[in-house]
Order: sequence, then C-alpha cells, then structure tokens
Amino acid sequence: MQNATSHLSDSDLILAADGELDFRRAGQVREHLEACWVCRSRQAELQCAVAEYVSAYRGELDAALPAPEGPRALLRSQLLSAAAAGGASSHWKWATVLAAAAVVIFLAWPGGSGRDLSEPRNFLTPGETRTTALDDVCRVQDGGNRIVPVSLREQVFQEYGISGAHPNSYEVDYLITPALGGADSIRNLWPQPYSTVWNAHVKDELEDQLHELVCAGKVDLGTAQREIATDWIAAYKKYFRTNRPL
Repeated sequence: MQNATSHLSDSDLILAADGELDFRRAGQVREHLEACWVCRSRQAELQCAVAEYVSAYRGELDAALPAPEGPRALLRSQLLSAAAAGGASSHWKWATVLAAAAVVIFLAWPGGSGRDLSEPRNFLTPGETRTTALDDVCRVQDGGNRIVPVSLREQVFQEYGISGAHPNSYEVDYLITPALGGADSIRNLWPQPYSTVWNAHVKDELEDQLHELVCAGKVDLGTAQREIATDWIAAYKKYFRTNRPL
C-alpha cells in the first residue's frame, strides 16, 4: 500500500474517480486520499482537465459515446459540473495532454471491447440481500435460481454500457445468489461473461459450495454473503483451495 509520501499515479486517480478500480484497490486509494492532500488536489485537477476537454470537444465525443442514458452520461455530467464550479481553467496548458486519455476513459467504459467483467463494477453492483432466515435459505433445493426478466436484463446491459450483446455471451448473474439470500435487484445483477477464465459457470460452483457449507453450519450466512459480494474470485480460491478454476 502506498503511503502519503509515495503518491498515487494519475492513472489510479482517474480510474478511482470513474469508479473503475477493483474493490480492493479502490479501498486502498480511498485510504490514501484521506491521508494525502497532495493526491486529493491532483485528482481534482485531473477531473477538471478531463471535464474541460469533454466540454470543449463535446460535439466530436458525442458521436462516439452511447445514448445519454447510463453511467457514461452521468460521469460526464458530474465532470462538467465540477469544471463549472471550479471557474476559469488554469489547466489548459496540459489538458490536451490528457485528451487521448479522456477519450480512452470514455470509450473503454465497462462493456467496451476487451473489458473483463469477470467481477462486477462495485459502484453499479455492490450486491443486495433480502431479509431471509437461515431455514428459508436451506429449504431451497434447486440452487434458488431465478429467471431475470428481459426488461431487467436490458437495463443491466444499459448500465454497463453494453450494446448489441449476444444473449448467449453473458449471464445476467446475481452477485449474491438468491440461494444465499440475494435480492431481486439491479444492484445485485451484472452481465457476467461465459468466455472469461473466471466465468459464470465457475461462479455457479462457488454458489453451490457456499450454500452447502452454510446449511451444514460450517459458514455463517452473513459471512458467505459478504465474501461473495466483496470478491467472489477470492472466495472461490479460499473455499476450493486453488488459484485457478477447477
């Protein structure tokens, strides 16, 4: 972990502002920012510069960006608001240096070509549970799988910036499976690909394993929910004692 004398990279600062870091790294960056005013100031400068670039070249970018609905438009709105609140720019001398980075950030949003969605974006899919007694969880015998309505699937794809997705390429998956008390909520769903190493089929194995351990009294239900929501891949490695899918 970097300390206050070893400052965060510009890449980390931009990705943190966009919610693009994985859960663990995002926590580390938040902790560093709380202790380091230099990095907090630098992050504000970077956000302002990107906002100014987007504002100045909005017409060119709009052609490449998705429809106004969804997280990219929200981010752009937040950046533009931040730039307006900051007054006249003092950063144009290096804003153009960030221009290419700004385009990459916008065009490489989750769902873009090559993005790895083995794990969900925490700011979109933090996980959500319903009030469930252990007896109710363990009464489920079929894994508690539910069919996600088409309208909700489309909403999930839209949130993740995925357009024209082939329905067989992804499983709109529950982060916390219903068999462990997961809620039927968009905050608990993400488009998990079948083509990655840590794919939907591998996660299904973990879900079955955790359900069995919880109902055998070997793992607390709250612990299982928390571990699968925080980092399901780390949970798989822990409970199957392997660094790769079996």
